[in-house]
Amino acid sequence: MAYFVALWKLLYHSKYFVKYVTYAFLFLLLCIVLHLWSIRYNIDYSNIPSNRKYPYNNSYDGPKHILVWQHYYMMTNRKGKQKFPDLQCKINNCIFTEDKHLLGDDYSRFDAILFSESILKKQAIRPERRSLSQIYIFSTIESAYYTPACELHNDNFFNWTFTYRLDSDIPWPYFIVRNATRDIVAPSVQVNWTISKSPITKGIKQILQHKTKAVAWLVSHCEADSLRDDYVSRLQDHLYHYSLKIDVYGRCSGRTCDDGDCEEMFTRDYYFYLAFENSFSVDYVSEKVLHGYNNYVVPIVYGGANYTRFLPPGSYLNARELHPYNLAYLIHEAIKHPSKYKAYFKWTNSYTFDSDVIGHHPLCNLCEALNSKKAKRRRTYKKFRIWWNGLNGMKWCLPQEYWNETSIVNLDGKHIFDTY
Repeated sequence: MAYFVALWKLLYHSKYFVKYVTYAFLFLLLCIVLHLWSIRYNIDYSNIPSNRKYPYNNSYDGPKHILVWQHYYMMTNRKGKQKFPDLQCKINNCIFTEDKHLLGDDYSRFDAILFSESILKKQAIRPERRSLSQIYIFSTIESAYYTPACELHNDNFFNWTFTYRLDSDIPWPYFIVRNATRDIVAPSVQVNWTISKSPITKGIKQILQHKTKAVAWLVSHCEADSLRDDYVSRLQDHLYHYSLKIDVYGRCSGRTCDDGDCEEMFTRDYYFYLAFENSFSVDYVSEKVLHGYNNYVVPIVYGGANYTRFLPPGSYLNARELHPYNLAYLIHEAIKHPSKYKAYFKWTNSYTFDSDVIGHHPLCNLCEALNSKKAKRRRTYKKFRIWWNGLNGMKWCLPQEYWNETSIVNLDGKHIFDTY
């Protein structure tokens, strides 16, 4: 205390006292202005965990009407009815509709308009009128590689994003991972995975001990631009030396699953399943991995995502991080040594996988956001094309004549071609 008193006396009697006080006051004023500006004009493009909760808006002002601009299959059930009313959301005052005349002839009266990836097409019809209070939402679960944003008018058009990407305003993942207490832990930008040291249950051991076949692959998109077919061919070459093979099912092979039940066949017969994506995009992890996790088959992943954000460690193999020779060796070792194979299933002691979950559906999170303070702020994605396509993704908008056989793929193929 004596030190501060002495410092004050020194400054007070200094000829620079007024100058110091003025600088301090201006600095404090600048801090206040910057703080207020950040609250008013906050544009947050940071990563948002999939289980983010938005604060409730205390000023409840009735139902939220959301116009689905064009028919979007993810919004309806098999009977064509909107999914939302049956999802048992905590906040359920949202009304989703494809009827542009529900609120009269002026569709700018809707609280929000939801656009699917079809709005990105050059010939897509867009709203002619727009209310400043409306929220334009871009939604898709399709890979950005196959649905790039090419047209300039996509920039500064959307207010929110509702996609599989974890940095979307409201993420829409293909599945969620819960821990032992049923809390949602993944997918998320940062996950603190727990590695179980306990042995797997007797029931799972009984399922695993009857398996007899090495690898299965269910595929309908043939010769994808991710070069997955090339990788599989190299992997099969190396598996051949261990007397192992990959069984391919689906349209690309013309081979059907036993009795038409692929899930039961995977559980009964196969050690590994190829969950290979047809394109590489940030955070794009589709339902393919669930063929493994739901059927006690170890998934082998291949895509553009950081899989540590999605899947428990030690529960899968990542083909993009392994030479086909090394991957073949790991498959052989796991089949040869049951204890190594069983270790892949220790995740079952700590986690469960869910998809399209009642009460926690992404549409519930969207409705919650529309009822939050977030809905009061206004901003747009000024560089939406860069955000969605990626820094190098604009090349996918070039005409076909710019491409040749090797450059059309959407990844660096070195890990595939240097395989011998």
